[in-house]
Amino acid sequence: MGLEADYPAARVSDPADSVPIYSGRRVIAYLGPDDHFHSAATNVTCRIHRRNGTWYKLLNPGGWDPTAATAYVSAARTFLLNTEAPNPMHDCVGNTDQPGPPWWRDIVITTSIAGIGIAAAVAARRFLRERRPGPLPPPVVPEVDGPGRMPGA
Repeated sequence: MGLEADYPAARVSDPADSVPIYSGRRVIAYLGPDDHFHSAATNVTCRIHRRNGTWYKLLNPGGWDPTAATAYVSAARTFLLNTEAPNPMHDCVGNTDQPGPPWWRDIVITTSIAGIGIAAAVAARRFLRERRPGPLPPPVVPEVDGPGRMPGA
């Protein structure tokens, strides 16, 4: 797929990485890795900000999947080329699309990890509190000051 010189292009940040391209919540293709079998860059028109990050809207989503009306790539995993193009990057206006994985999935994963950490901390505290007592100290035997006398008597 060739790049249009009139539009900015998003390119994968890590040359060995493959960045998913989303049509809604569905992955339709991957951008990269940077080799002769895959495309590592694609033209983008605008950006949208959602709870799950910032996304670039692809200029030609039909080139990836004929059924996709719109397609998006993550701005966090790509960088922009040709930013001084005649059609510069701007924020998408009136766009209600929700690309990428759902934002609540990250909250569920984070909450699960935090819950496991809290449970481990409670178990460790309980284990340390409920240790078996060690052996009893030996009984105190009063010293004798001379034959049959107690000290101070």
